[in-house]
Amino acid sequence: MALKLFGSKPKEACEVHGHHAGSGNRMLIAMILISLSLVVWHVWVTGTGGRPALSDGAPVSFPVLLGSELWDLFFSEHGVMAELRDVLPYFLVGILIAGYLRTYKIAVKLQASLRKYGVLSVFLASFVGIITPLCACGTVTTAISLLVAGIPLAPVMALMVTSPLLSPSTYLLTLNDLGPEWTAIRTISAFSMGIFAGLVTHFLSKRPGFRKNEIFIEGALVRGDFHDEDYPDERLRCNCRRKFGNRVAVRTGNTFLIFLAKSVEMLWVVGKYVIVGVIIGAVVERYMPQEWVYRFFGRKDPLDILWVTLASVPMFLHQISASSIIHHIKGSLGGTLDAGAALAFMIGGPVTAVPTMVLFWSFFRKRVFFLYMFVCLSGTLLIAYTFQALLFTPGVDIGNPLLKGVASLSGGEAAAIVKHDTNVRMVMDPAGKGIVATYSNAVEGWGGVVFDGGKGRFTAAMDNRHDNRTYIGNIADWLAENSFAASSTRILVYSLGSGAGDDASLLGEKALAELGSKGYTVRRAGRRDVPHLTEGLLAGYGQVWLFFADAAAGLNDAEVKLLVDFNAKGGGALIVPSRPQPGDASLRGANALASRFGVTFAGVADNGPEVRVSAASAVLNRSAEWLGSVLKLVKKA
Repeated sequence: MALKLFGSKPKEACEVHGHHAGSGNRMLIAMILISLSLVVWHVWVTGTGGRPALSDGAPVSFPVLLGSELWDLFFSEHGVMAELRDVLPYFLVGILIAGYLRTYKIAVKLQASLRKYGVLSVFLASFVGIITPLCACGTVTTAISLLVAGIPLAPVMALMVTSPLLSPSTYLLTLNDLGPEWTAIRTISAFSMGIFAGLVTHFLSKRPGFRKNEIFIEGALVRGDFHDEDYPDERLRCNCRRKFGNRVAVRTGNTFLIFLAKSVEMLWVVGKYVIVGVIIGAVVERYMPQEWVYRFFGRKDPLDILWVTLASVPMFLHQISASSIIHHIKGSLGGTLDAGAALAFMIGGPVTAVPTMVLFWSFFRKRVFFLYMFVCLSGTLLIAYTFQALLFTPGVDIGNPLLKGVASLSGGEAAAIVKHDTNVRMVMDPAGKGIVATYSNAVEGWGGVVFDGGKGRFTAAMDNRHDNRTYIGNIADWLAENSFAASSTRILVYSLGSGAGDDASLLGEKALAELGSKGYTVRRAGRRDVPHLTEGLLAGYGQVWLFFADAAAGLNDAEVKLLVDFNAKGGGALIVPSRPQPGDASLRGANALASRFGVTFAGVADNGPEVRVSAASAVLNRSAEWLGSVLKLVKKA
């Protein structure tokens, strides 16, 4: 019975035509080996962890050092295996969605409609592309099949451009890696790329050289059926009959079994790119020289979009790997990510690859090849620069949950934040000086920490200014979501100022009311009524918001240890230093605690009376909220 169920499949029309993946797999292996060679170079030059390693005063051999470093890379609490465990729920849900689409042949049915609607078929093809789980190489052979079947070039070009950019698995993995805002941006960008490519091609398709009978190189396509096992060109020969899902489909009429088979079939198809993305991302974050990463993704130079677009052309970068790599690049930067360059990387990388270009050059006339390259490169630049101009704000971490629904914040003088730990993410660094950052270490069960260099936006006087209250609510939400304490909704707002009324000046009545409407219980206290923080006091709270006043009114060593232990047990914290004074002596009290989490306050950042945060439209915000609810459902599952 089992042999019959999984036996060879007889000839039939395939769902999505594709070619053998051998060359792509070899390219992936080469990418991993190149990445691991960076680890070897790192250990050879610096020793494990960037320091010459000694054991009992004696040098350790290079193989032992390398083995130790590789073990740490893959199996440490922040290593590759830990991240794969974190990605697993999104990966599984993604392949189940892909299995459903393939079982009911939704994309195939939509493809059959591409010849019916004229120029409107470009929009349909763009939609089909973002739900089709194909990479750039597989898309080329699919496109050839569609063109041979009589589908116009314009919708096929739209399909070729969008398919490598998104798929059901990519949606969920981008949600996990970069958050709902980036997922919405990536979806809009992919759909826009398809429309741009299709409309440009539709305009040119009426010109000489782009008609149906002028697309392919004469003699490049051998006559015959691509599904025939004896078809002479293995680059186009279809292997659909040997696929596990199709073998099951012809042996049983049970739709559920077919769904499971097609989902299982996607495990390796999608999983290999997840593994590659996580490995390359981890290597980039740990071992890539920071000045290289900063040069292209942290400098906020408008030309970086151009350089990243051109550099991504020869890369064999899959859509699934792209978001993981960007996630790790964010971690390696000392400041915020250049969102325009990141978007160019996620578009330009997957849509162009050397194997794809070789196939294109072999079968299509050169004018069609250059048309494809033109729409890919110009479309990437157009979309990245458009988002950079209209949506992205320099020095702001797009999609950060602290900034959800925040268009602007109160500015003024703030203590500049300097990052020293990979667990720290810079949230805002306008003009290159950090003013908001976060610390998270969920792997070890620690609570989250928010650092804000500007005390002014938390005062009662600024209660009605800009989006300060929304921002304060977001801080409470983020700390609660990243807290492992039972009382995560109970907040102690503690002022270390010695003056009367210092604690009362923090958080206006409207801010307190909004926190209360969200289910938070807030107590304001200060040194005058609570002279010392104690374990008994903190036991009743899941969050502690600390507002420093001056160096003299800092925390003693016992209180610092108490707060670090509180965080290690899953409690959340907000650390806001006093207004910076010349010499940074006023920041000493806050730094005694912040430095335990890889952050120091140093210097002054003055961004004027208002700090611009986001120009996101209401539509994008609603899309992000909907995707955020999907993210929460997957986490619960």
